[in-house]
Amino acid sequence: MAIREGFLTEAVPGAFVGLAAGLIAGGLATLVGQPLGWALVTTVALGLPLGAFGGGFSLLVAAGRLPAGRFAPVALYWLVAFPVARLVHEITVSLVLAGQVRLPTDLAGFLAYQGIVSLGWAIGFLWLHERIAMRLRHRLAATASR
Repeated sequence: MAIREGFLTEAVPGAFVGLAAGLIAGGLATLVGQPLGWALVTTVALGLPLGAFGGGFSLLVAAGRLPAGRFAPVALYWLVAFPVARLVHEITVSLVLAGQVRLPTDLAGFLAYQGIVSLGWAIGFLWLHERIAMRLRHRLAATASR
């Protein structure tokens, strides 16, 4: 099944959830006393990869490649995507703040831990994604019927 004409609007729910997560991470960094610049780096370095993967997920659902509203496909998707997003975040933060690329000391342990955390992220992502997608579809249908 091909992605419909408005494929960019299809990507909005997932991208929004990912970008919001980056914004929350930056806010939490500020709350615990990190300098504002560091918090901004966290916001961008985590929000953009999560937003890109979230938008990608939404497009896969729109194309019929993944079923909507089911946890197992979401969990499997984020089991790969979340650790990659976190690794991009770690590398970007070290590059911007320390001026050099630094991988986590125990890369396998880091990725395994992020894989475990991804299940919690997948639950929250699915819940928010479905609510935002439902509201967006409702608004688009109301606009189209006018």
